[in-house]
Amino acid sequence: MALRSSWSIWLILAGLVSLGGFFLALVNPEMLGWDPLCFAIASALCQVLAIPARLVLQKSITGLAEFRRNQVGAVRRRTVGAIAGSGIALSTAITFIGQWEGLRTEAYRDVVGIWTVCYGETKGVRPGDRYSKAECDAMLAREIASYEAQLDRCLKHPVPVGMKIALVSWTYNVGAGAACSSTLVRKANAGDLAGACNELPRWNRGGGRVIKGLSNRRGAERVMCHQALKEAA
Repeated sequence: MALRSSWSIWLILAGLVSLGGFFLALVNPEMLGWDPLCFAIASALCQVLAIPARLVLQKSITGLAEFRRNQVGAVRRRTVGAIAGSGIALSTAITFIGQWEGLRTEAYRDVVGIWTVCYGETKGVRPGDRYSKAECDAMLAREIASYEAQLDRCLKHPVPVGMKIALVSWTYNVGAGAACSSTLVRKANAGDLAGACNELPRWNRGGGRVIKGLSNRRGAERVMCHQALKEAA
């Protein structure tokens, strides 16, 4: 009886977590009167907690053995990395990358005439589009997860989370193709993580000339990279 009661409590909590994530997906921070960053962190935590919640709910319906056989929607290491799999790391990445990308909540034409919004998003953007900061943060979170997954296909050596955030910021800026064919990734895969961090300042050019903004960004990424190695040691 005690075990059954305990299981029921877990089932109720799992249902509340699932409903919480669904609710946060339907509202924005302005509606709740929340700070946008707090709202983004809460949304990320609900997404993370939804994984064990699904396990609990699935157990109550079909049994754990059947759930293990059913691989639909399973979380795999190849598709969910250190950043995307952690609400705290994802929130840190959004803040770090977002400050360099710049936020504009109303659609605008970039320097080459492409309609852009939020943190440089161009997919499906049309004139007159407007988004809240929380919606822009959610867009950036999806892009971060995508770029992390692309980087993970070539970055085979494990790295600390802080270093991973710095490298995903760099990859987001230069492109996954350039990142994966770089000396930086080759050094990291060889175990020379400090040497990989030191490669970042070399990526500070645009159109064949040094760009101050890129130099500043690469410098900040290098600092984060080395700090993560220091903390891991």
